[in-house]
Amino acid sequence: MFNHVGHLTLAPDAGDARLDAIASGLLGLPGVVDGLVEAQVVRDAGLVEGNASLRFQMRFESQAAWEAYKTHPAHVAVVQDHIGPVLVAKAFVQYDDSDVRVSR
Repeated sequence: MFNHVGHLTLAPDAGDARLDAIASGLLGLPGVVDGLVEAQVVRDAGLVEGNASLRFQMRFESQAAWEAYKTHPAHVAVVQDHIGPVLVAKAFVQYDDSDVRVSR
């Protein structure tokens, strides 16, 4: 599997409705975007000031599927309609499961 993980920091006044819309938008992409197998979204617990507002992980069948996702109209719409208007900062990581190091 190929993974795309992001941490999004949103404007303080983004509000619960906007966070819910972002989560719903991202969670609705599997089944719409070819090769996108699973989406996970979690909000920060709010315990430490300065943390990102939410984290998402998208799991793809391949790197090529992720490449196609970047410009897929459904993904672009979530970014433009829900994320972009309240985005302050972002950080992403892409990786293949075979590259993950695990403690033993």
